[in-house]
Amino acid sequence: MTQRVASAQKSLTKLLAGSIYDTAGAGSTRLTGLLACCNETATTAYGQIAENDLVSADGTKAWEGKVTTTTEGISLNVLRTMATEAKLRDGAKGKPDMIVMPEALWNVVADVLQAQQRFVDSKSTVEAGFTGLKFEGKDLFPDDYCPSGYAFALNSAHIGFAVHKKGNFMRSKWKVIPDSPEDRTMKIYFDGNMIVNNRKAHIAHSNLS
Repeated sequence: MTQRVASAQKSLTKLLAGSIYDTAGAGSTRLTGLLACCNETATTAYGQIAENDLVSADGTKAWEGKVTTTTEGISLNVLRTMATEAKLRDGAKGKPDMIVMPEALWNVVADVLQAQQRFVDSKSTVEAGFTGLKFEGKDLFPDDYCPSGYAFALNSAHIGFAVHKKGNFMRSKWKVIPDSPEDRTMKIYFDGNMIVNNRKAHIAHSNLS
């Protein structure tokens, strides 16, 4: 019984981990993911608001998603450029401070940083259970669920999770399954979503190698 419950919890965790990167319209049983947040289609809604819904007189879009599709190899300059393109302002928390990518890309960056000795170990990612390096104020870490060829630069001041206190991996009571020989079942619930309060603070980069 304990093993089955643990397996159910692990399955839910994997579902959430994978859906962090979902595109727009992925479904109500999954998170509103980073590919939805960074979507540049001006008519596609994110958080029920599309880019074209919030356009100022000078053409500036307050709810703009950002994606770079240039085909190129991963490099330190690519990471700097991403951070610059998602810059909101000067000063603290004005630029992305987290960059996530598949392990294959992260290994390339880690090799460059180690050769140049231009990094420190990231304490914050280690405490969260991740492998991570810190470079120019940014935590760089790999994620097995990150789509191949992608990197995401994120600003921690403008992204997070909203989770209902009664839906944070809460279990329902055991119930007898109707028309069964006293078989019982229960549910594990997650009621929440990833939330972003400024789309311009983040950027995705596809076609990286």
